[in-house]
Amino acid sequence: MASAGCSAFSSDGQYLAYCGNDGKLKIYETATDRLKQEYTPNLHLSSPCSVLCWISVSQQSTSIAPSPWKKLKKKSSDETDSKGIVAMGSVNGTIILYDTTSATVSNQLENGHVAGVTAITWSPGSSLFTAADDHQIVEWNIQENGIKCKWKSGKGKVTALAIVLDGKSLISAERKIKWWNLDTKELIRTFTGHAYQVTTLNPIRINSTTSYIVSGAQNEGYLCIWALNDQKIDKTSAATLSIQDDPLSVSVLITKESQVLVMSITRLGQALVFKYQPNGHCAKPLKPALNIAVASDSCQKGDIQQIPILVGKLMEDESILLAYGSYLNVTFEKVVPDFSEKIQCLIRSEAKKGKDKKDESILKVKTIVTDDNVEYLAPGVGETPLKRNRANNAKSQLLLKDRLENLSLNSEGTTTGDTPTKGKNMAQLLLQGLNSKDKSILTSVLFTKNENVIRNTVLKLPFQAIIPLLRELTTMLQGKTYPSQIAVIWLRNLISAHAAHLLSHPDVADSLSPILSVIDAKLMLLSDVSRLRGKVSLITGQISQFKENNNKDIMQESLLVYQDPDSSDEGTNMGDTDIGSESDENWEEISDQGENNEQADEEITSIKSGDNEDNDDDDAASMCS
Repeated sequence: MASAGCSAFSSDGQYLAYCGNDGKLKIYETATDRLKQEYTPNLHLSSPCSVLCWISVSQQSTSIAPSPWKKLKKKSSDETDSKGIVAMGSVNGTIILYDTTSATVSNQLENGHVAGVTAITWSPGSSLFTAADDHQIVEWNIQENGIKCKWKSGKGKVTALAIVLDGKSLISAERKIKWWNLDTKELIRTFTGHAYQVTTLNPIRINSTTSYIVSGAQNEGYLCIWALNDQKIDKTSAATLSIQDDPLSVSVLITKESQVLVMSITRLGQALVFKYQPNGHCAKPLKPALNIAVASDSCQKGDIQQIPILVGKLMEDESILLAYGSYLNVTFEKVVPDFSEKIQCLIRSEAKKGKDKKDESILKVKTIVTDDNVEYLAPGVGETPLKRNRANNAKSQLLLKDRLENLSLNSEGTTTGDTPTKGKNMAQLLLQGLNSKDKSILTSVLFTKNENVIRNTVLKLPFQAIIPLLRELTTMLQGKTYPSQIAVIWLRNLISAHAAHLLSHPDVADSLSPILSVIDAKLMLLSDVSRLRGKVSLITGQISQFKENNNKDIMQESLLVYQDPDSSDEGTNMGDTDIGSESDENWEEISDQGENNEQADEEITSIKSGDNEDNDDDDAASMCS
């Protein structure tokens, strides 16, 4: 896999500009494979380079107030001379123009963007164009170090720019590809077809009336070729090139037979070359006509070790300029493509092979001689008295395995003569791992979650172990999530405990610059990761809510109950009445009241009958009288 960073070839292919995570600009000479210039911009750690490109300007355009007596000499010779300049867009929105002829910064363009620069382009006869996270496209006037024009690019983040039609039009790409008229700053046409962010744009000019644009995006595995016509007839791309990987860089060339060659350097470090004949719409995706790979000749037992291709360029003589290896020791080579076969494998020797052989020869000469009468001392411990050497001779003659067991991280002895404490054990193991570069020992010590143990270990470290520990922590920071979290804890405790020594160290800038660049690179992704986390949490919340609604109990309490009166009467069983209920008592009271009423009625009738007899006697007496 190719290294991360920004790189670009000069227009003639003589130089390669590369700016990595450390913020340093490196200019390589392709003819000699050597590093010609190295430049470290000011505040390169706080505002690292995000994009770069090569531009070519005249000698007078960037000179600072030449004297009058030199003007007559420059009219005849220097007026047509041009020099190569590397334009670097930074995270804080500033554009730095680095002059390769004088190895200095010629100009610095400011006040154009308020956010990080995400795309930059330039072509002969036109101005310099940049786009940033503030959704603005700026056209710069290099001669006057100012802004020539500025307009809004849209709602999306522009990640690629290209100038077409002799500087009359500009192409900007986010997920959509927009075609702008530079005279009116109006949108001519929009091309849609990519699902992800477009990262590469390469114009193709067949003649004065026919032009194309090649676009590539990440996580899609293909390139698209769009026809630049303002009639808006074709809604799809004219052709699709299948690469089955992410494109890191793309180069195009028009051959003498008016055939288009497109070369893409993939993420796996291979070069795919396509042949395209612009003759209308192509329905099927085109497969690569040639696959170029570089392999090492130091393979053993049939294994193939690939040397990754970093960047490539199609030259005017239809050859291919490749840069492979690593940017620490890059190799340049011109390759003539062989289209008779589908795969062209280049067997090359690694550049570090001679150095490795030299190291191996030195190791073979050096031998370790040990005697039986050896005593191992911990760091900082002086000589023991001679009287105790005989008594402790048997205990000191221990194997490496036994000594490592004595330095076990699980031992917590605190008494005198017992095993050391856990912080002291880890400090000794860490020193041994840093000196021997044993990965197993370093892994067992560094991958510790207890912050108290980490703090005690850092406090017991000597000063000479701080810089090697910083290098190991830098490697952990560049790894996955779990090693990065552990490395942050170690760094926090290391810097707080040994801040004075770090400030006084002369090479502290070189040791901390990779760490700061990794942190800045990850902070650039924080906003995108936050948006992704919000979207994922929203989707998962909706899914859980949907499942919860479907899994509700159907026997839950109802809002309304209707009962048929007939069914309630039929359902009543009089025989089920409890014998000991309160109704029995009521029945007894009612029965007693009934008996009392009967007795009262008898008395009343008897009284009435007596009254009637008396009345009858009275009537008879009255009749007699």
